[in-house]
Amino acid sequence: MNRILIISKTKMANNRICVGGIDMDNRISVRLLDINGHHESVDTCQFNIRDIWNIEYIVYNQRPLPHSEDVHVISKTQIGVLRNDIPILDYLNGLNFPIYQNDILHIFEGRLNCTDSGTLYISGNSVPNNSTCFWICDREMRRSDYNGKIRYCYQDGVRRWGYNISYVGLENNPAHIIPRGTLMRLSLAHWWSPEDTDVEERCYLQLSGWY
Repeated sequence: MNRILIISKTKMANNRICVGGIDMDNRISVRLLDINGHHESVDTCQFNIRDIWNIEYIVYNQRPLPHSEDVHVISKTQIGVLRNDIPILDYLNGLNFPIYQNDILHIFEGRLNCTDSGTLYISGNSVPNNSTCFWICDREMRRSDYNGKIRYCYQDGVRRWGYNISYVGLENNPAHIIPRGTLMRLSLAHWWSPEDTDVEERCYLQLSGWY
C-alpha cells in the first residue's frame, strides 16, 4: 500500500474524469485508473483534492511517453485529508518534489513547441518523460476564453499575443486572474491530430489547476 495525496481532477469525454495524485512514499506523480485501466466516472468517483488514501496499485502503462504516470488501483482506503492550513507548495517542498520555475517554456524539460495561434504542445520529435508537472508561474495569467473554452493567457513579453492554455479542471467559473507566484499543475493531453490534415500527432498543454 502507498500513501497517495489527491492533487487534481480534470474533465474528460464521456462523463469521465482524470484523477491525479502524488505517491508520498515514492515521491512520484500517479494517474489513478480503475483495476481495468479506465478513468473514473464523474458520478461514482470517491476521490477529492487533498484527500489522502492508502492505495495498492500496479504500474501497467501501455500508453507511449510522455504518459508514464498511469497506475491501476487494486484496493483503496481513505486515511485522512491534508489540512487546509498546509499549503500544497509547502507540502511538495517537504517531499523535495520537483517544481519548475522561471518562464513556461522551461517546463517539460524545455520541449514545448508553439502553434501560430499560441497553443503550446510537444511533438514526437522531442518527448519528455512525464505528462504532468508542477510550475510556479513567473507572471500573472489572465482568462482569455475562446469558442466556449476556458483558457488562460501567458505573456512572456516576447511573443506579441502570448501563449494560450486551456483549463480542464472541474470548476465552472474559475478566477479571471491567476497571480504571479502561484503553484500550478500542468498536464499534456493524449496524442491527437485533427482529421483530414497532415499535422502530426501532438500532446497539447493543459492547465489542471492551481493552489
